[in-house]
Amino acid sequence: MRAALTFTLDLEDHREHRAAPARYPAITRELLPWLAELKVRGTFFVVGEVAAAEPALIREVAAAGHELALHSWDHTPLTAITPARFRDDTVRGRSVLEDLSGKPVQGYRAPIFSLTPASRWAVGILAELGFRYSSSVLAAPHPLYGYPGLPSAPFQWPEGLLEIPAPLARLGAWRLPYLGGFYLRYLPLPLIQWLRTRAPRDELPWTYCHPYDFDVDEAFTPIRDAALWVSVLLWCRRRGTRGKLARLMADGCAPPFAEQLARGDFAQAKTLP
Repeated sequence: MRAALTFTLDLEDHREHRAAPARYPAITRELLPWLAELKVRGTFFVVGEVAAAEPALIREVAAAGHELALHSWDHTPLTAITPARFRDDTVRGRSVLEDLSGKPVQGYRAPIFSLTPASRWAVGILAELGFRYSSSVLAAPHPLYGYPGLPSAPFQWPEGLLEIPAPLARLGAWRLPYLGGFYLRYLPLPLIQWLRTRAPRDELPWTYCHPYDFDVDEAFTPIRDAALWVSVLLWCRRRGTRGKLARLMADGCAPPFAEQLARGDFAQAKTLP
């Protein structure tokens, strides 16, 4: 029997120009009753600056039964900051989330899955700060960030931190994080469902999204320092996101990551040498 999906959302502000109105608060508030109707509670990985700017929104997410986890302070990739800044930013971001929810923040997700061999140092800092798990690894080659050679199933780093890698589709030599973001929007639903049937039994299936993945009314804005086709690709095919997710989650969803950890679901996770 296939493992149930876990719903996760990266709550971030993707605006190119801060003078433009923020759209993520309204989109997130639209998602909360939709998730409640589906009886889905998930893990919201929140950027610290977003939490500081929209405290009422973060309280609403927590009050709806979702777990709050940290998604960095300002969405800077790990490879672009120093360990000292990472530590300070992580302490600050977690403090904001804990103050708003009144609950401990146990999880961390690096921006753009930027936990790579070059930023391996972040694992030790997260463990020292008391985080229980990370969901920051894409265990395959990728044009942006990847960590080939790591397991795609949950595992323990030697420092004691649990890692919950992105689930990967296997299409020949290709490894794709097919259950989230760009891939979820563009791959046909029957293909996604078929890929799920071929997933390894020890791999944990979770889907990751962003508020903009659901924002069908957002005007097109070119992304700075990116080719035009990249901007178009990231803007298109948002209308079907809710329908795909509803179908994928129709058989029920697993609880947030922290609850799975508390009930011992990761007890068999192997420790890396």
